[in-house]
Parts: sequence; structure tokens; C-alpha cells
Amino acid sequence: MGKFKVYVAEKSYMDYSAEKEIVENAGGKLLFAQCKDEKDIIEQCGDANAILLRQTTLGEKALRKLNNLRVISRYGVGYDNVDIEAANNHGVVVTIVPDYCISEVADHTIALLMSSIRRVPLRDRLVRKGGWDLTSEYPVFRTKNKTLGLIGYGKTAREVRQRLSGFPFRFTAYDPFVPDNIFKKDDVSRLDFHTLVMISHYISIHVPLNEETYHLFNINTFRKMRRSSILINTSRGQIVDNTALYTALKEKFISMAALDVYENEPFDSQNPLSTLDTVILSDHASWYSAESQKELQIRTALEAVRVLCGKMPENPVNPGVFHAGHPEHKKYSDAYSLHI
Repeated sequence: MGKFKVYVAEKSYMDYSAEKEIVENAGGKLLFAQCKDEKDIIEQCGDANAILLRQTTLGEKALRKLNNLRVISRYGVGYDNVDIEAANNHGVVVTIVPDYCISEVADHTIALLMSSIRRVPLRDRLVRKGGWDLTSEYPVFRTKNKTLGLIGYGKTAREVRQRLSGFPFRFTAYDPFVPDNIFKKDDVSRLDFHTLVMISHYISIHVPLNEETYHLFNINTFRKMRRSSILINTSRGQIVDNTALYTALKEKFISMAALDVYENEPFDSQNPLSTLDTVILSDHASWYSAESQKELQIRTALEAVRVLCGKMPENPVNPGVFHAGHPEHKKYSDAYSLHI
């Protein structure tokens, strides 16, 4: 039996040999659960020192019961399913892997954008049904002199901008946290949110989910957008009010949307959005490649083990908890050494 226990909260990958090797080399034991909610986490991970977490919500209800828990290491970029305040109160470090899939998300964003502009899925369905007709109620327009608006201008949005540099777009972005010199260097016009929404022909979302961005795209936003505009979301589903989006597409407030993320996942096949020809849907796959998945698994496990061995994690959400010098962290540091 290992000297500390690391639980995979949702066993969803085919292979966990990387996590197993990392945990066991540090003196721990890797265990598996199949959690869907906090009740499952309490019942199945009750003696965990670390939890490797994907989508299950983890908050005060579970944290008050998990007395041995020292770190929640999230498989992914975001952490909106973890109650950070509760984690702080219980001395639990939360870590993420913020940059493992920048290339993949940029690729997927561009794939959705170009498929939408050229109406590729619509043409595919037409041909499969025996059709061969360029005259359609869904016109295709040139990309020359069109404006691409990026909501958020962090690493992924900048990668999208760089990869599209050969296209004849005008680039704009909204991000109150990025300095002006970055915009200037990349030849991107800095706009406020409302102006960007009104003038952009294509809009791509690249912001985290928080109180400010929840339903950032709502019916009022859609009413301000160009009727020919296309919306791309590879960020977080709840940034877009899906009910309002359906209305906007039905009423032709906007032209098209391409989504990789949804308010409720997995996507319900009975969702009204699935009935529209003006929507492209993918299954929260923008992050995925064989390489990115392996990197994610390795780095998620390493972060957990770093904390358990008293070392500072690379990407803590709440570093103050670690720096507070909790006795539990020192205990593991004294007991084990780790070369990472």
C-alpha cells in the first residue's frame, strides 16, 4: 500500500499507466473511482490525499468530509467546477494545466470558423441527399475585408490570430487584462465588447467562465450583432445562453454558430439547436489530440504529486494555500523526495 492515496475521480481514459508510474515512483498509490457528483466523491474518495478531477463538481459539501485531502489536480484549463473559496478554507491546493492544448483548440477554432464561412456541413448534407445546387437560402461571402473579433486575447486567441495571418481579415479583440503593446505587436485593434460585437463578421470566444462572462452572449447581445455574423465557441458552454442562441438563429439575428461546448454536457440530442442547419456541433473535442491527452495526464499527475511532496506546483489556482505552510504539506515534504 502506498504512503499516500491519489484518486482518479472519473475513470474515462483508456490508459492510466502514466499517472500510475508518477504516483508510485513518489511513494503513493493510484486508485480509481467513478464519480458523478459530490456524494460519489465523499463515498468513493473519502481517504484521498489527492484527487485527479475532470468534470464532477467539488465544493464545500465534499471538502468538509475529505479530511485527508491536500490537493485537487484538474485535468484541464478551467476550474469552474471547483469551489475555490471552499478549497481555501479547507487548506486544499487546486491546480490546473492551462496550456496543454493551445495548438489543438486553435486548430479546432479555425476548422469551425472556415467550415461555417464556407457552409461545408450544409454542402455535405446536400450532396449526400443527391443535391447539387449552389443557389441556397444560406449564401457564402468572401473573407476579404471581413472583421474577426476575438473575445479574450490570451494564448489561444493569439495562436488563432497567428495562424490566420495569411487570411485577409481585419483582426479585433476585447480583453481588458492584456496590455496595449500585445495588441500593437500583433496588429489587432483593441475594442470594447459592445463595439466588437456590433462590427464583427465573425466572433470567436476565448475567455474563462466566471460571474462576468456567464451568459455574456444573451438575447440582447445577439440583437446587436450583424445579421450575417458567425459565432464560434470553443471556450465554455455557459458563456453563451443556448436558449437565446436558438432564438437568435431562428429569428435570423445572426447567420450561423459553431459550438464545441454547451451549457449542459453531454449534449442532448433532443436539444432544439440540433434541428437547425445553421449550427455546427462538435463534442467538446477542441482540446483533443493523442499528444495533448498524454501531456494532460502526465502534467495533472505531476502537479498532485508535487504538492503531496511539499513542492510548489507549476500552476496553482490558489497558491496562497500552499504558501501558508500547512502542517500537512510539510509532513509530506519531510516524508518523501521527488525529482521532477
